[in-house]
Amino acid sequence: MKNSSNLRLLSLAVTVFCLTAFGAALAAETRTIALFPFDIYSKDKAADLREEAYQGLAREIGRSRNFRLVDRETLLRILGGKNVDETTAAAAAREAGADYAILGSVSEFGEMISADVRMIEVRTGKVLPGFVAQGRRSDGVASLLSQLRTNLLLKISLEDRIAKIDFEGNRRIESGAIHQVLKSAQGGLYSEADVNADIKAIFKMGYFTDVTADVKEGPDGKTITFILQEKPQVTEISIQGNKKISTSEIEGVLTVRTKQIINQEKVKADVKRIKNLYDSKGYYNAEVADSIEKAGDKDLRVVFRIKENEQLYIRSIVFEGNLAFSSKELKSMMTTNEWGIFHFLTDSGILKIEQLKQDVAKLNVFYLNNGFINAQVGEPEISYDAKGITVKISIQEGKQFRVGKVAVTGDQLKKTSHEQLLEQLKLNKQEFYNREIVLKDIEYLTQACNDEGYAYADVSPRIQPLDKEQKVDVTYHLTKGHQVYFNRINITGNTKTRDKVIRRMLSVVEGDLYSSSKLKESYMELNRMRYFEEVNFQTEKGPSEDLTDVTISIKERPTGMLSVGAGYSAQESVLLMAQIAQQNLFGRGQTLSLKASHGSRSTSYELSFIEPWLFDLPLWSKYDLWNYTHDYDTYSLATNGFGATFGYPLWERVTGYIGYRLSENNVKDIQDTASTYIKRQAGKIASSMVSLSLVRDTTDDWMFPSTGSKNSVSVEHTGGILMGDTSFTRYGVSSSWFYPLPMETVFAVRGRGGLMHANEGKEIPVYERYTLGGINSLRGLQDVGPRDPATGDVIGGLTMLNFNVEYIFPLIKDAGMKGVVFFDTGNTWESGYNIGDMRKTAGVGVRWYSPIGPLRLEWGYVLDRQENEPASRWEFTIGMFM
Repeated sequence: MKNSSNLRLLSLAVTVFCLTAFGAALAAETRTIALFPFDIYSKDKAADLREEAYQGLAREIGRSRNFRLVDRETLLRILGGKNVDETTAAAAAREAGADYAILGSVSEFGEMISADVRMIEVRTGKVLPGFVAQGRRSDGVASLLSQLRTNLLLKISLEDRIAKIDFEGNRRIESGAIHQVLKSAQGGLYSEADVNADIKAIFKMGYFTDVTADVKEGPDGKTITFILQEKPQVTEISIQGNKKISTSEIEGVLTVRTKQIINQEKVKADVKRIKNLYDSKGYYNAEVADSIEKAGDKDLRVVFRIKENEQLYIRSIVFEGNLAFSSKELKSMMTTNEWGIFHFLTDSGILKIEQLKQDVAKLNVFYLNNGFINAQVGEPEISYDAKGITVKISIQEGKQFRVGKVAVTGDQLKKTSHEQLLEQLKLNKQEFYNREIVLKDIEYLTQACNDEGYAYADVSPRIQPLDKEQKVDVTYHLTKGHQVYFNRINITGNTKTRDKVIRRMLSVVEGDLYSSSKLKESYMELNRMRYFEEVNFQTEKGPSEDLTDVTISIKERPTGMLSVGAGYSAQESVLLMAQIAQQNLFGRGQTLSLKASHGSRSTSYELSFIEPWLFDLPLWSKYDLWNYTHDYDTYSLATNGFGATFGYPLWERVTGYIGYRLSENNVKDIQDTASTYIKRQAGKIASSMVSLSLVRDTTDDWMFPSTGSKNSVSVEHTGGILMGDTSFTRYGVSSSWFYPLPMETVFAVRGRGGLMHANEGKEIPVYERYTLGGINSLRGLQDVGPRDPATGDVIGGLTMLNFNVEYIFPLIKDAGMKGVVFFDTGNTWESGYNIGDMRKTAGVGVRWYSPIGPLRLEWGYVLDRQENEPASRWEFTIGMFM
């Protein structure tokens, strides 16, 4: 019966609304209506509903003086028992003298109610387009009525139809933009309330000082004209009085723009911005005033007048209340500093308020990290006069607290006991309480829980100060929660790189126990690939509490390279280079490279291909073809060949490599003054070599490492069962270490050594022996090694040591450009190692991961210069940095 009630209400409401619409449109004349009962489509008592609907309609029509209802009996007599449709309804209404015939239906479909109203203009016999409205029973009939109202009125009368909407006075604001905020629309129903709302909406746009509307009648309906008065526009911004700061720099902080409506609040805010800019440069006495002037009849000019006055620097930073640490120690913790003689280079003495606030926070942390758990560093007091600025910082140190008892409580882990966890904590090894160490301990304990699958583990430090003993007891309480497994691992953003190329670098697998360490390893591995500008990991709860989803969002970077360029080196003078390479071929993670170079002494061509996962196994492989010629002082060497290398991970971070190289080497154009050692090797020499190596790499980036190490041992062998014209064995060891320092700088040290010996009584070719010098060993020197005592030719050594120490710092961070300061030492010998005979150089350089690849430009100065040696050399190359 609830459905029946809804249908009755809907039928009655539709009818009442139709009558109301007629009354509003035809208030001045009476129209005769022939109303036919609506068809009811419902499972519940349709006949009763039809009768109730008709009676309700009749009552409403009888209440209106503008409508006259044709008597029901008259209509039934005229119909003579015929079914009511549009034809019979129009004929019956015409015979009864009616102006309009109304018929329709109400239907119920489950939760939905549909009303279909049809209207016939009897005079013309025209059936007006029907109106259909739908809604849910629960929404009632109000929403349906709102859908029918406008269309019903428009079909009956043109008087309230909007024929046109015009705008006057909008010179800059396009009419289309104003139309977007209007309720009124051309062809729609006119409403005075809507027009009033439109006036408010136009005014709210903020572009006009006055908005009115003029409404006129026309043969096709009403014409609404909105009369607008635009606000003045800024046509010019003038900055006057600035000498120390350029106009372009000041314009860079302004929010007021030309061709915009004037906004006085923005102008006042810009005055503050200019003042802050001057403050940041040390002009604390600068004065900034603004004015708004007319520029023509309707436009404005904004003027900022600046009086710069003298630049002020920090004359002194004064501390009060510091007993445990000297003022010098505290100043060393701050970025803000006093004026110095090199202020024009270092910005020393410039007061920057935000930086000073950060320094206060640093001082607070410094005290907390040194046992002063109640220390308070006050807000800086700033005063200045004609001589400069004084910054005064008051400190209440309180007592210094030592570390008391340190304990781990709460839930037990499966793999690690509380005692084992306690041994790894750093706080119990400190003398004084240190908040930074506490945070690191929390990080360690949280990761220990995470690595056993407890993704939502909580580590709560309970700090208990003991005032009498001046100690702090710290208890780390573990709440491990429940174990969590990896559910879905989703990868987004890879438009080129295939999913499997990314997934094979991950340490986490769907279904594995949650591990934050493995997530970090996966993040590092993806960054090491250098295929992506950005890599982000996000974890969120899965479909159940014991599952977590991982979304890896990446942003790919261009991995193709096409370059043609020129360089300079001490050995080659001008060097021409060309390279085409793709580091992520077809999105498969493969690398294909073809490069060529030509200089005054050498020419080289090299083609290489790298497949990091051969047969979809972690089997790294590299294939090379090369052709190389080089003119030495007393001979030339031409070599060509091919090589293949395979690598396979043996242990965590340890990879074993095996390689083979076959080359033909031609020693030619030997001068008469050349060493007899070189002359004995004249002609073509075939070399067949096998190499074995072990490499352990824990660095965070293969191009610009900042932490970790790379260590290797290797052995190379030619001759014997490998055949060829050479037979020797060469052993090598190398170790590189990288240490991150503040301000994104890195300290790096590398050491390498080598030993080789001949086999089968054959001489080792001169080009295979050890020589040092150049950008990868001893920068600033070349051809360092044993010489033929008779001719002075460098013939190289059989043993070698080389060490490089570097300090690397950012130059242009966004461009990937870094600076380097280095010290090199090393030498080669015929036998043994003579540490006292190590050559030494030092210098500076620039490194840039450019669009054409890694570029190095470095200058080395010889610290132990020998006779006839140049004091320094420039070196340039494209390739790895260390």
